[in-house]
Amino acid sequence: MKKTNCNNCRTDFEGSFCFNCGQIYSANRRLAFLNIVRDFFDNTFNIHKGFFFTFWKLIIKPSDVVTSYIQGKRKTYTNPTRYLVIALAALATMQYWTHMNEVIHSDNFEGYPFLSKELNNSARQWDLRLLTDWTLLGNLIEALVFPLGFYWLFKKLKFNYSELLVLSFYLISNSIFITILFVGFPEFITQYHTPTFFVVGIIIAYYMYALLTFFKEVTLLKRILFILLGIGIFFIIRFLLIPIILAIVFPL
Repeated sequence: MKKTNCNNCRTDFEGSFCFNCGQIYSANRRLAFLNIVRDFFDNTFNIHKGFFFTFWKLIIKPSDVVTSYIQGKRKTYTNPTRYLVIALAALATMQYWTHMNEVIHSDNFEGYPFLSKELNNSARQWDLRLLTDWTLLGNLIEALVFPLGFYWLFKKLKFNYSELLVLSFYLISNSIFITILFVGFPEFITQYHTPTFFVVGIIIAYYMYALLTFFKEVTLLKRILFILLGIGIFFIIRFLLIPIILAIVFPL
């Protein structure tokens, strides 16, 4: 095979990629518009290197994706952080073209009656802001909070927080895609408002399926109990404690 001099690092290499810096052989050729398009999708979304495959595997066998990534098989699947960015970009696009935020605002959730009227109203407004106006921050908080309960409940399995964060990023991302499929598309195509409780039910069912297969080393009954507790801890922190803290510190 003819040796090639890499234009990026000036190293002689053989094959399709430079062994020193990893630059593709085609970069040595004259720049074309197709190269710009390909590099955009590669550097921004990495779609051609496993996004759709990752999405499909996360639907049918989510635990396999997470376990494989944690164990070092990371070229096959889209990076969990990048996957979350893609999900948020898709959500922002769908929010722009539809009235998803109006659907959320029209929900009949009245907050928490055990709080004072002022605090309850402020907490509810903060919750809505994190779901609509500040979607990026809200979903990032959810991704960071989600592993906390499971880290404590399944500590005997010795997963560290970073490993459970991989699980969180993938599941939160797919919950965003589920929201787009069941709220965004129906709203865009037919102006139909999918009931919030229906979408939340699908997401919780998906979480249960993914978590049951991920924590499979634990006995079934204990696993179900711990998963329900973990999801409960997540909802309490994200949808109760955080909005209340924000309402106290920054009242609306």
